[in-house]
Amino acid sequence: MKCFHLLLALALPVTTASAFSPTELGAFLAGRQLPAASPLAALQDSPEYRQHAREYAAQWYRYDDLYFAPMRSWSASELVPRIGTTSQVTYLFGGPDLISALGLFPAARLYALGGLEPVGKLGNPLSLSPGELHASLAMLRKSTEVIMNFSHFITKDMKTELASSHFQGVFPIMLVFLSFTDARIDSAERLTLQCDGSLVPGESAGGQPALRIVFRASPGSPPAEVVYLQANLADSALETNPAVFQWLASRGSSTGYLKAASYLPHSGGFTRVRDFLLGHCRAIVQDDSGIPLSVLRERDWQVVFFGNYTTPLDIFAQYDQPALRAAYSDGARFNLPFGFGYRWQRGESTLLLALPPDNAPRALPVAPRTGY
Repeated sequence: MKCFHLLLALALPVTTASAFSPTELGAFLAGRQLPAASPLAALQDSPEYRQHAREYAAQWYRYDDLYFAPMRSWSASELVPRIGTTSQVTYLFGGPDLISALGLFPAARLYALGGLEPVGKLGNPLSLSPGELHASLAMLRKSTEVIMNFSHFITKDMKTELASSHFQGVFPIMLVFLSFTDARIDSAERLTLQCDGSLVPGESAGGQPALRIVFRASPGSPPAEVVYLQANLADSALETNPAVFQWLASRGSSTGYLKAASYLPHSGGFTRVRDFLLGHCRAIVQDDSGIPLSVLRERDWQVVFFGNYTTPLDIFAQYDQPALRAAYSDGARFNLPFGFGYRWQRGESTLLLALPPDNAPRALPVAPRTGY
């Protein structure tokens, strides 16, 4: 594949000319009250915006109660004792679902996500008419509603919902999620992944769209970064252009994360992604739509089982795993206090912690605990 380096003009509102910071933009999009001195504060003084703020607050409170807070607690008590603190997360097929990665891996310094969802753009709220602004905020809320309610997203629906919005793609959604967690956003920029696996600033023809957000979880915490790579992860595409793998490999080993992945790692057309994760991850956290249990066992990976396994959703019935059901039915499973993946109801969700042969768990409870 030839690689061209024609740099295109980049226009984002997160500049000195716009007079508001990325943190302010994220808070505005998320419906959070801004200081009176912020240029965006005046836009919050309308019935429509106040309704936006109320509806987003309801989304976040529900997600925090059912998912985010339990994920944080479970990670501290069950995940960290087994694999230590995760510094890097590789979440392929993750799309814009940064929020669950923040819940499970709160101490990570790099969150690398990938998927087909477009990077999108950050429209400047100050440039929009009231009608455009409120319609775009409504579409932004709708695009996150499935993630916040059911812990996964539907790619085709998200594309449709954001097509008519001035806040398009993955970019504004990630700013919203960071704002929900009270993060300070230091910078937000469009990037291009070049054919040699390097990331360059701006939009460049011949490469793949990407973004980087640098943030701090709290005022005294070190900076962390989110990098999203818009990429086709099918074998046929990666054979032609393996730039995603080149960049990920350059960052070293990580914890792999797979959730609501449409069972693509079960398919013969996505073996390169599967093999890359098995070759470069020190641990993998996934639901049953990730790497099949049969493949993990063929590679001598150890698996710790959490939650429950029933059946895939009807549309994924062909990916039923009798061996996984047998593993759960023998009682060697542990509690999972939150919904996860397509079977989002607590008590029906499946979570696997997989470890390579040379990476034994640091600690295990004396006796397995059965339950959700």
